[in-house]
Amino acid sequence: MVNRSRARLILVGTGRMGAIRAKIMYANPKISFLGVCDLNIDAATKLANEYSTLAFGSLKDAVQFYDDQSSTDEKAIDGIVVCTPTFTHDIVIREAADYGIHVFTEKPVDETSEKIVSLYEYCNERETKLCCGFQRRFDASYKAVSDAVRGGKIGKPMSASIFFADHPCPPIEFLLSGGDIFMDLSAHDLDYIRYTLDDDVESVYATGSSSVEELKKAGIYDNATMVMTFKKGTVVTLTMSRSACYGYDQRCEIFGSEGLATVNNEFKESSIISNSAGVHQSRLKHSFPERFDAAFTQEIGTFVDCILDEKVEWPIGKDDCIATQLVADAARRSSQLQQVIKL
Repeated sequence: MVNRSRARLILVGTGRMGAIRAKIMYANPKISFLGVCDLNIDAATKLANEYSTLAFGSLKDAVQFYDDQSSTDEKAIDGIVVCTPTFTHDIVIREAADYGIHVFTEKPVDETSEKIVSLYEYCNERETKLCCGFQRRFDASYKAVSDAVRGGKIGKPMSASIFFADHPCPPIEFLLSGGDIFMDLSAHDLDYIRYTLDDDVESVYATGSSSVEELKKAGIYDNATMVMTFKKGTVVTLTMSRSACYGYDQRCEIFGSEGLATVNNEFKESSIISNSAGVHQSRLKHSFPERFDAAFTQEIGTFVDCILDEKVEWPIGKDDCIATQLVADAARRSSQLQQVIKL
């Protein structure tokens, strides 16, 4: 148990997720928000100024600054929240581990299962925690369905249907430069359904389509479907799209021998107007920051608890991250080969 009531955290990265995490860190009374790190010092300064904290050009600079301020030999920074591009995770996570600093990182931990294993081993050797965020695990509705399914409330799970349509659609430049739909969109739902079913994928078949000619010529899907057979027999269909014009569409249904468990969409507001012209309801929530705001907050709160109380364990481990990555990799290969891939 750390004899302290607040965890001292640094945010690394100032992109969209960095901005989301900064707001949450600032609002959490159990966090001392020590600063923002980014190679782009102007971006770091801008975000840091919004939350009355300091800006640093590197984690090394932040560690040096706070070590110089400390009157003891104890490390001055407890943890970092990593919101940088995936290809940078390796160097950031290893540097933090070398300082004995715990790590929360956005998914995926790294680009391949081999790299993920290596990073977990590196952190374990240095007794630092590596916590990967999969926000479905922390969402109240998704958690209620998981608890029901894992608790046997719907009997034996026979099939599941997951639908994920993003909003708004990313720029076509992003999609053309490497926005693979299986790697970008599937991970959260793959982790969630594996956990909920308490089972692993045995085989996957994936295919997709391109809604515009430019993407089709580049061989890039912006709509895709994965059909997965799990080892215990459950068949799961995951349908994904880069864009739903009506808002952020995120649904899940799990059908069992004794019932059905469902996660429904959340609307911008809950009013329903019924009159002679029909029944009218608002659009869905705009995008993932609005839909999963509470889950993102819970994630950071749990990371803080893991730091302040060594008895608290992060719910997502190395094996979960590796399994999710392997299924996403298999789906990508399946779509390229147009055949079922066994795992």
